Amino acid sequence: MKKSLVLLLVVSLIMSIASVALASELTLREETQVWKWTENGLVALQMGSVEADARVWHQGNTLNGFCNKQTWTIDVASHASIAQWIKWELEAQGWNIKVRKPGTYIAGPIKGWVKSNADVLAEAQGFDDLKNNLGEAIETFYGITYSYDPNNPVLPTEWVKATQLPSSATIPFCYHEGYLWIKFVIREDPDDLYPKTRACEYQDDAQIFLSVTVLKDWIDPETGFFKQ
Repeated sequence: MKKSLVLLLVVSLIMSIASVALASELTLREETQVWKWTENGLVALQMGSVEADARVWHQGNTLNGFCNKQTWTIDVASHASIAQWIKWELEAQGWNIKVRKPGTYIAGPIKGWVKSNADVLAEAQGFDDLKNNLGEAIETFYGITYSYDPNNPVLPTEWVKATQLPSSATIPFCYHEGYLWIKFVIREDPDDLYPKTRACEYQDDAQIFLSVTVLKDWIDPETGFFKQ
């Protein structure tokens, strides 16, 4: 009996894999209960909730038969649509800089990482030199490394001016981490590009946008939940 059941499940799985196109065309029926396996055991997910981690519906027609022919062919088709998720962390939102004397300074990096099940589109907006309320600027650079040892720091091999940062980049599937560094020049005297650094407050407000590259039509793009 166990062997027959295993064989039936294997055959059903093969039919399911071979019938993705058919499955996508079947009519959705009633929603069915889903449980999520956790370290504490099974957790029942709330049916009908737009915030549920997963939802499942039965699909297709009710099939039956009753006669004396030798073989019945019963089509079984399952279909899975997996939404893209993004998990990320940035250890700080920027730097608070206090300087007593002129010079060129490099501040310790901020670690960030991104993890997803597809490529992620990263877009930058508002990155610029630090500026005061008169529009006077501090020459500002950013750099990236992919490791960091505070006892033996390896600086970025390339620094990009804040005014020349690319507006967008694609972060490949699946997990990436990096360390963002800042370099800034406090001038004792002016030059052709930047004025003498005035004693006052300087600020730059910027944003980074992380966007999915695979958006399912059943996901609300504003909330990330199921559409109502």
